[in-house]
Amino acid sequence: MKHETFKSYVAVLVAIVTVLGATAACLASVAVSSASDADFLGLDASIRAQKADIVNHVYAYEHYRAYTAYVRYNELGRLLYDPNADQDTDIRNGALQREVWGVASGISSVFFSPRYINQDGQYDLERELQEAWAQDEQNEDLNSLPYFAESDRLRNRSSFLTADMIVLAVSFWFFTLAQATEKNIKYLWAGLGVLFALGGILGIIIGRFMI
Repeated sequence: MKHETFKSYVAVLVAIVTVLGATAACLASVAVSSASDADFLGLDASIRAQKADIVNHVYAYEHYRAYTAYVRYNELGRLLYDPNADQDTDIRNGALQREVWGVASGISSVFFSPRYINQDGQYDLERELQEAWAQDEQNEDLNSLPYFAESDRLRNRSSFLTADMIVLAVSFWFFTLAQATEKNIKYLWAGLGVLFALGGILGIIIGRFMI
């Protein structure tokens, strides 16, 4: 092969490697940008989740405090019953009993949901929190893990493609060396350049479609 023809072929290969390097750089940049977007979405979901959890706990403990007031008034009404009281005391206690039980009934119907009271009479705070969280998950995306996992995957892609750019740079260096060499060793440099270029192409394919 004539030297000038060889240099022309190598020049074409240099151009191809340059385009491949630019392609790898572009894909790496896109991956980093997409990873940043995924981080933002994950952070947004995480903030919404924290907000929902705080709000749910505030409301749940407000309901729990209302339940304790309900228990207190209910128990007070029960204590007002005295089978040994005289008639006047019994009438007075009966009026007070109806009043405090009315307050207890009002609390249970307005300030908390009686369905969270277990059979043993205890308030199931955890059940209310779980149901509130399930409702929040239906209304909003609160799961940040998939976004952060996607961000990690995209950053791994970017790192892989960045490393692939180094492979293509080595190929470019060998082709440049082959162009500058007059001796037959130039074919070795060109061959190594082709091998690294093929490795770079494989790297682009793996980085784009398999990572």
